[in-house]
Amino acid sequence: MQKIKTKKIIYVLGTKVQFIKCKQILLNLIKENVEILILDTGQHKELTIKELNESGLVYEYLELSENKKNIATIFGMISWFVKILFSLKLKNKLSGISYSMVHGDTVSTLIGLLFSKRNKIKTIHLESGYKSNNIFQPFPEEIIRNIVSRFSDVLVVDGESQYKNISKYINKKEIIKISRNTIYDSVAEYLKTEQENFKNTLTITVHRTENIYNKKRLESLIDLLYEIKNKYNFEIIQWFCHDVTRNILSKNNLINEIEANGIILKNLIPHNEFIKEIVRSKLIITDGGSIAEECSILGLNTVIWRDVVENESYLNQNVILSNYEYEKIYSYIENLPNRKS
Repeated sequence: MQKIKTKKIIYVLGTKVQFIKCKQILLNLIKENVEILILDTGQHKELTIKELNESGLVYEYLELSENKKNIATIFGMISWFVKILFSLKLKNKLSGISYSMVHGDTVSTLIGLLFSKRNKIKTIHLESGYKSNNIFQPFPEEIIRNIVSRFSDVLVVDGESQYKNISKYINKKEIIKISRNTIYDSVAEYLKTEQENFKNTLTITVHRTENIYNKKRLESLIDLLYEIKNKYNFEIIQWFCHDVTRNILSKNNLINEIEANGIILKNLIPHNEFIKEIVRSKLIITDGGSIAEECSILGLNTVIWRDVVENESYLNQNVILSNYEYEKIYSYIENLPNRKS
């Protein structure tokens, strides 16, 4: 990444995945004697604090919200967002800071942009230029990414299609092109230090709004897992649940039923431990874009529980887009390609 000539920057901390994708950038900036001020929105408070403590980063720290738990409900999200809107103007002077760095397309990304504008700080948007070309899928991520790209000062893109998507800003903003998505750094770091034994395990992680708040689609996923349990010989089927996913399963009285059908529900774990789990899994089912990218890099057999993705470059013989089609998924399982890892 090109050098940013400033002695101090703000990094807006939102979700766990965003931090994982940005950690190596922050470490490299510190090596260049750039001071880091982490501005924590609190969106994934419990998860990101764990990752921060193990990151090796040296930083100053400010909180935008008082919550100590992850934001895990729609009502909680709305309440949290409204409260933060009234705390965007910091009373103390932000001396020596000329850039605020935001990542991706979450609500925290939007908060970071609003904070930067409120405090007259230039904004760097990492992972700019991704598009599904459908404002409702994913929602609200597609809308947020477009807004943040439009009003940021520096756009960082990691591919030709992403660059093309923001080409209208070429003469209006500074655009930095990098060779690949920053998720590679976290996976490369893991590959250098870890080797895991392959097991006959199916690992699931599904949390996107369109998949868990849509009751028909949620039930379709659960029925699919029951069919896979009955048709295929997986020794372990484990589902790592975000707080929001577990809350929805509980609200619909599905937890006991799912566990009675032999599916193990687990809480989220630190990133390095989760990578170990997917590396030794025979198959992964996910709706997470970052997880799908990691699986693609690692050569893991993966089904994406979606019908559209913002980045098709990670789709290959190992990583397929299901389009929610049972038969497509069954055919894939019955003819699993050789893993690259």
